[in-house]
Amino acid sequence: MDKKELLQKYYDMEMNNVFAYSSNYLMSSPKKGYEREWCESKERASLLLELITE
Repeated sequence: MDKKELLQKYYDMEMNNVFAYSSNYLMSSPKKGYEREWCESKERASLLLELITE
């Protein structure tokens, strides 16, 4: 396993969290009560994607 594969795995995990905390399949809004977790997961996923594409 190399760095990109590991980063991709963590990205996939964060996107799974975003999906779980989302109120719809488009992942455009959080479930009520999970706003903080949804925002944090989206932020981590975004940062991981930046690292993967460098």
